Amino acid sequence: MASDSTFREDVIYLWRTLRSVVLALVFIFSAIITSLIIGYVGIVVLDQAYPVAQRSEMARFLASAAFSELGYAIFVGGLLYWKTDLLPAGLRFRRPTRRDARWILGSILVMIVTEYVLTSLFTFFNAPTAQNAAAIEATKHASLPMFGGLIVVSLLITGPCEEILFRGLIQGYLRRYFSAIGAILLASFFFASVHLFALQGSLSGIRNVLLSLFALSLILGFAYERTDSLFVPILIHGSYNAILFASLGLTSLY
Repeated sequence: MASDSTFREDVIYLWRTLRSVVLALVFIFSAIITSLIIGYVGIVVLDQAYPVAQRSEMARFLASAAFSELGYAIFVGGLLYWKTDLLPAGLRFRRPTRRDARWILGSILVMIVTEYVLTSLFTFFNAPTAQNAAAIEATKHASLPMFGGLIVVSLLITGPCEEILFRGLIQGYLRRYFSAIGAILLASFFFASVHLFALQGSLSGIRNVLLSLFALSLILGFAYERTDSLFVPILIHGSYNAILFASLGLTSLY
């Protein structure tokens, strides 16, 4: 009887674990669909309200990026409003502390060093890398307003919206069924995989960039786990992206 009970408990545990991963994938897929819809509707409304935007590729690109990212946050907000017990503690926000500031600054530094080391390794071994669509577009229309706009979007929209989805919802949900390490690993894998659609290059180049994104996402997930505040990965993510675009802008313009 004891062995039957144990076997039943193991099956239930396995089922709940697999179910949590499948639901996490459903959440991500649904968030992507919402993002595409919001991005399209946002551009249509913008064109109707400000026809001049139709003549500016830069304005349309920045607006499209902003609207699409907002789709992630809109999806998460709607999901948690409809399913209030999905995350018992909700999205964990609290006022940043000095300890959080150290985590933010330290994590940004670690991410920069990690990116530099990985890029150096790829160069040393003559391994190809892919390019991000946003970076390609920014370089093609290189200007101070373009890079300034990307920095603003990174800080105010990309960082908050992507972290609300991947750290707040996905990692938070998986944390109910996995250990901290397991939830961070899975959320980071999903985070890197979603960026597949924004990369251009050879398969090996895309793979190498996804590995870099996975490594960087681990840092974001660990910072969230240790500080228990979404403000921390939001500020890390937004600031790191802003630094990358500022560096790209300096290289392209000067």
